[in-house]
Amino acid sequence: MSQFKKIWVVPVNDLEAVEIRNLLADAGEKVLVTQQRWGASWENLEPEVVAEVNNLLQSNHEAEVIGIELFGDSPWVNSRTIDHHTWGSGDNAHEQSSIEQVASELGAELNRYLQLVAANDKAWYPGLEAAGATTDEADVIRQADRCAQGVTPDDEAQAVRDIESAERHGNRVLVRTSLSSYQVSPISDRLYGHAKEWITAASNAWIYNGPRHIEIFRHMEELGLIAGPDWKGGSDESGYAGFVVVDDESLQQQRELALVEFFWK
Repeated sequence: MSQFKKIWVVPVNDLEAVEIRNLLADAGEKVLVTQQRWGASWENLEPEVVAEVNNLLQSNHEAEVIGIELFGDSPWVNSRTIDHHTWGSGDNAHEQSSIEQVASELGAELNRYLQLVAANDKAWYPGLEAAGATTDEADVIRQADRCAQGVTPDDEAQAVRDIESAERHGNRVLVRTSLSSYQVSPISDRLYGHAKEWITAASNAWIYNGPRHIEIFRHMEELGLIAGPDWKGGSDESGYAGFVVVDDESLQQQRELALVEFFWK
């Protein structure tokens, strides 16, 4: 059996993840794919992925298992996570995007397209603009990212309808949608440049976008209302913070009330 120094586990759930997988495969690295969407975790790795890692470790005892943007603790001792987000109380914030960190480990240089992929993942439209992307380039990257996330034409149409019925106060918008957090990027992409900040109340998470993402996350922490899978990241001028819908109905009501009160004040 071939020998590997590293075993990479990648959830192919957005454009950056797709290109990380491609970058690793082109470099001849051993890559395993988990089908988890955003919020992927070590704990929720598929049994077949866990079995494959264990099988590889039997003949590669010194191999390091590296997870890309996997939340929580790894079941393997010699392992680590490459990320640039904050999940719950776990802070993996990093000035480089995950694909930039992977490229650095491989000793590879990112071409312009991959540099834009990195800029998009770190800071979305503001990041693309700061990287010098043209309007067409930015739109292509965003469309490719939505496609990689699994957004469908029906999701795009639902986003338009939800924005039409949204609650607005000045330059703030609260959008309620039946879409899940995995499908709401067409809402945010359409609101960019037309609102300063917004909350998308999706079926499984409430997601804030705007310049107060760190403040709203800290506010929820101070109230003791953070759940483990909650997350934040993005640029200072237009970041994001996500708050999962929890099973405890009373707690969820408290979380929603706190988010709305902070948002409108």
